Amino acid sequence: MATNKFFRHQVKAEQNLAEDLTIEAIRMYGHDVIYIPRTLVNKDFLFGEDTISKFEQGLNIEMYISSIDGFEGEGDFASKFGIQIKDTVELIVSKKIFEKTLSHESSINRPREGDLIYFPLSKGLFEIKFVEHENPFYQLGKLYTYKLSCELFEYSQEDFDTGFSDIDTVVGVEEDVAFNIYLTGGYSSNYSVGEFVYQGTAGFGPDGVSASWYATVLGWATGGTYGPAVTGGVTTGYMLLTVAGPSGATGFTVGTGTGAGVSGASSGAFYTAGSTLDPSTRTIVIADAFDDADDFELQGDSIFDFTDTDPFSEGDI
Repeated sequence: MATNKFFRHQVKAEQNLAEDLTIEAIRMYGHDVIYIPRTLVNKDFLFGEDTISKFEQGLNIEMYISSIDGFEGEGDFASKFGIQIKDTVELIVSKKIFEKTLSHESSINRPREGDLIYFPLSKGLFEIKFVEHENPFYQLGKLYTYKLSCELFEYSQEDFDTGFSDIDTVVGVEEDVAFNIYLTGGYSSNYSVGEFVYQGTAGFGPDGVSASWYATVLGWATGGTYGPAVTGGVTTGYMLLTVAGPSGATGFTVGTGTGAGVSGASSGAFYTAGSTLDPSTRTIVIADAFDDADDFELQGDSIFDFTDTDPFSEGDI
């Protein structure tokens, strides 16, 4: 049986009214987020993915959180891989506003799976896993919104240069610069990994005003076998302190010689930096915040005594 031709469900004026009311509701009860398109560098057409993709821009847009009771998903739990966070969220965005915001991107005509959304309220970065474009289903004969199913983003060495410091700073720490500082005598205390160290006057603060430089300890190794070679090819008996942080991000000069000590803010450790025989007291290396091989190596040196020999061997083993 045919529908009644005297009742029309696709009235343009009513569709525009419903769309405007939807946009107004999202702006009243939604949140400002940042939409981050994914740029594919070398797409694998067999698996449909790109292991070296990058994110080069961020766009402000408003979205409504449909999961009003908070983040969904499995939440925080302990697995065989350690503590995992599996937060999910469902967001609703107006089709009209999205198309207007992304009008300069001819290749993006709808939210895409794989793109990211930064949620400033929780400082969370979510990846779009699925886009539902028919919910609600053709009210007055038209679709007004996209429903995005998102999951907390798992970083995998992607490059970020969105222009938003809150995003680029969090995921870009792998580009920080670490310094190896060779230390001589001092107090018996040990630096703690993660604490602030500084060189300068007392009263050190997070702004670094009271110190000539300050940084965070990445590694601390004793044993007296570290340091560059000096006159005659003899290796100096230094201890190795690896640091990175605010001052290290732009570079800093480590004072050396008598009285030029490096202080630990919480441990109280204090050691002299370098000596008059070692004018080169720093080596710049690229530190990957997700690479802990050096941490295991440095901490292992202070746990295991590799100078011991096997008393049952016939040789020097």
